[in-house]
Amino acid sequence: MIKLIASDLDGTLVRNYEQTISTETFDLIRQLKDRGIMFVPASGRQYANMRRLFAPLGYEVPYISENGSLCIYNDEILSTGQIPPDTIRHILDALMEYRSKFHTGHCILSVKDTYYTDSNDAKFMDYMHNTMGNIVKQIPDLYAVNEPLLKAAICDFNGTKDLLPFFTDKLKGEIRVATSASHWIDFIAPNANKGTALKALMERFGIRKEECVCFGDQQNDVEMLKLAGTSYAMDTAVPEVVKHADHVIESVEPVLKEILAAQI
Repeated sequence: MIKLIASDLDGTLVRNYEQTISTETFDLIRQLKDRGIMFVPASGRQYANMRRLFAPLGYEVPYISENGSLCIYNDEILSTGQIPPDTIRHILDALMEYRSKFHTGHCILSVKDTYYTDSNDAKFMDYMHNTMGNIVKQIPDLYAVNEPLLKAAICDFNGTKDLLPFFTDKLKGEIRVATSASHWIDFIAPNANKGTALKALMERFGIRKEECVCFGDQQNDVEMLKLAGTSYAMDTAVPEVVKHADHVIESVEPVLKEILAAQI
């Protein structure tokens, strides 16, 4: 019997970077709850962004945010992680090289309640505020941030073809670099990812591997998919994700309906 369903958002439950979830999907999630099945959004997104997105449900759900660096249920932090200050400095050093070479690269450093960025690019700030609905604070110097950092991420609107190999090479052996969207790379905290957060949630509620289903499409979903008893990759997923999935699908909703039908 399935007891927990964890799904990535962008590119998986939410397609084409939309900022709302359909009424049909919310209805399915409510039906799952009525059958005793927990639904968990698992994303690289900001915690505040995710809470706002799922507010129409009318009840609290567990959240895996910031690629697993923050797992929260009913305001209780079940697990957390952070990137060491020395690694952040190395990421920023590499960022300065990338900007010098490619003349782009918009960085965010994430703490629990906001993103910090040194970008003053109007397109990027409009995207972060008005398209994504994030809480973002512009500061002149990212090196000056001295708070515990949950995540670092870099956006290049030209895509990840330059981003991923450049930062993978520069940070080799120090931190995992993963695609999180077609134009984003994320730096995954050494002690936290979507898989470690999901494991903490499963332990908290006594849920076994075979009782868990996961959906994803990007490299930052791999650990979560490997942990689940049954895993699904989207047909638009990157090859690494498909390799670790049991099934490839076009849409999450039909699978949710199948799970509901099996519980009757």
